[in-house]
Amino acid sequence: MNMNFRNSILTLLIGSLALIGCKKDFDSPPVAVLPAGNIITIDSLRKIYTSFDSTIVNDLSVYGTVTADELSGNLYKTIYIQDETAGILLKLTASNSHSFFEGDRVRVSLKGTLISNYKNMIQLGDVNPEIHIIKQSKGNSIAPKVVTISDLTVFTGTYTPYQGQLIQLNNVEFSCSDICNTYGDAVSQTNVNITLTDTLGKTIIVRTSGYASFAGTPIQQGRGSFVAIVSQFLTTIQLTIRKLDDLTLSGGIGTLGGGTYAQISNYAGGNSASEAWLISPTMDLSATNAPYLTFNNAWKYTGSALKLFVTTNYTGNASTTTWTDITSSATWSAGNFAWTPSGNVSLMAYKQAGVRFAFKYVGTAVDGSTWELDNILVKDI
Repeated sequence: MNMNFRNSILTLLIGSLALIGCKKDFDSPPVAVLPAGNIITIDSLRKIYTSFDSTIVNDLSVYGTVTADELSGNLYKTIYIQDETAGILLKLTASNSHSFFEGDRVRVSLKGTLISNYKNMIQLGDVNPEIHIIKQSKGNSIAPKVVTISDLTVFTGTYTPYQGQLIQLNNVEFSCSDICNTYGDAVSQTNVNITLTDTLGKTIIVRTSGYASFAGTPIQQGRGSFVAIVSQFLTTIQLTIRKLDDLTLSGGIGTLGGGTYAQISNYAGGNSASEAWLISPTMDLSATNAPYLTFNNAWKYTGSALKLFVTTNYTGNASTTTWTDITSSATWSAGNFAWTPSGNVSLMAYKQAGVRFAFKYVGTAVDGSTWELDNILVKDI
């Protein structure tokens, strides 16, 4: 029920005023239909939980800014809010994907909600977004706290002090064992854990829903900054991606004439045994006439050659997908970083939906080439 409409009925009954109309307008804050009561901080709200789940019976409210919403699909019936003191997860009675968004400042009326602990994650449950959450303004920002992986894994009692908060890690990258995969399993729509590591070798789990809009996207390579929400499962600290724009991993990207290109290498102060994949998005070529792939490539240093593959049945995991090797269909650079056009690599045999191509490189602990790719295009004659 529209909150303004309810409030108008209340005014009519008490003051005998005429109800002349109502309009839901998110450009101005809805009128509160529940008493604010005492205003407390999110930190104080978290401390209401001691040893048992409990329903809040007093008129209390917290103010906070939404730091993560449901728009990307990585969260469902869940949002996070944060104030100057702490952050907390709100478990909703219904999806609010068209109501409350990142940057909205809200008041949460706490009476009737449940403060609880699930696997060492403090959360506020039984939150009805139509009743308990009242938007105050929009377009607000919460700056992520710049921390290290070590900071996140130092506990205060049972919990990480950053639980439920927006953080930023710098100089991090996904582990070599994960970069050939995708963020989530978009095929079976199951959650996936991938590993983020820093320059000290410290690691942390990044957990992504198979329903996220970016679940089937190949994991970004390179080193850089990573913004996410902190959650906890027992003693394991996990990060939740809000959107891929929060990742700025560029260590695997080079520059050419002011532009950018993809770079694949197993050298970082020394060679390491690794396998790297660069996998295209899925394509529907069923309506094409004579599709073909074209790209520029260059390489240098002793090591194995880059391979080119294609599939029509991607499983969400490069290692379990059946690939067809089409390496010989392309023209490859002679080395010394000499850029070379691939020529037209025919995709005539793949005029259907669900087509993906991929570049694969395998390096060893004793040698490895650096490969560069640019202007990767699929065209139709």
